[in-house]
Amino acid sequence: MAAAAAVASNCIRELQTDFFETFHLRVEKVLSIGGSSEVVLASSIQDLSHNRAVKKISLKEEDLQDRKLSAKEAKALFHREIEILRTLDHPNIIGGVNGVICPDYMALSMDFCSNGTLVTHLKKMTNGLIDRYFDGLVSGVCYIHSRRIVHGNIKLQNIFVNAKNKSVLTDFGFSYKMPENVSYVKTAGATMAYLSPEVLMKRSKVDPFKCDSYAVGVVLRCLVLKRRPGYCPDYLQEVRESPHVCANFRYFLEALLHRKPSRRATMAQVQTTLDELVPEDYTEELSLNCRPEEESPSTASPPRKKIRSQECEEHSTMSLRGGNAYKLRSFLKKKKCYCTRC
Repeated sequence: MAAAAAVASNCIRELQTDFFETFHLRVEKVLSIGGSSEVVLASSIQDLSHNRAVKKISLKEEDLQDRKLSAKEAKALFHREIEILRTLDHPNIIGGVNGVICPDYMALSMDFCSNGTLVTHLKKMTNGLIDRYFDGLVSGVCYIHSRRIVHGNIKLQNIFVNAKNKSVLTDFGFSYKMPENVSYVKTAGATMAYLSPEVLMKRSKVDPFKCDSYAVGVVLRCLVLKRRPGYCPDYLQEVRESPHVCANFRYFLEALLHRKPSRRATMAQVQTTLDELVPEDYTEELSLNCRPEEESPSTASPPRKKIRSQECEEHSTMSLRGGNAYKLRSFLKKKKCYCTRC
């Protein structure tokens, strides 16, 4: 950790002048705005083909007061973001990161993703694009989780699309690394519409990795329904009431948007399922496993009870044949199942 911090410090320069003037950059347009920061497209005055995305984080007193931070605390968070990003190397995570601290703002320079954020693609979303962007997002989040890094602010505005039409996760301003021996934290998450139920209920301790999983589920919900989230007390119920959600997307929405963290899929489980199951498997599994939890008294299922792992696997895979049965088992932990009978 100390070595990583030293690397981050070496990549952050402090200037008494303006970042754009010092490096001969011209601001072309604003790419996104959020709180006391914005991301702009900057091009080199000497070489207009050289483009960079620059995140500007204000150090003005009024903006710091809005964030309830001192200048020292804001700079510490900036150093942490750079420190984390400089240790990551993944095609679905933003790269080319450098940091500069100016008198009135901090500038984080990074690779430019030429196709904007997922917000700009919502209305023209197709199943093929959803597959592509969702797969990339899962791959990126699974990668950072494997390194025990929590993103903490996954949302449409923080997922860009690069020149290769791949989704790229950005904005690690709320990210942090979880110690090896710690599983829960007091709070997690940043943007209201993407917060998990346990955070909204202000539970004393939450699993931040499961909070990231829920946010990924909200992003998938947005892509499938082609609209921004707003605030909804139960996204899963909203999805269940929509007749135009195909089986494979509904399958992952059921796994990611569950209100109970213990029954919510991890990103590693989702990644395994994406790698091993084929789309036609999802319809059969949904018909067996993904029924609404609250049913009328006349049709209600018997109370759930704990059963042995072997029994769980049997009734979860009884609709599958041949090689498909063993593939689903990799999605299930030894003593957990996402079907509604358990």
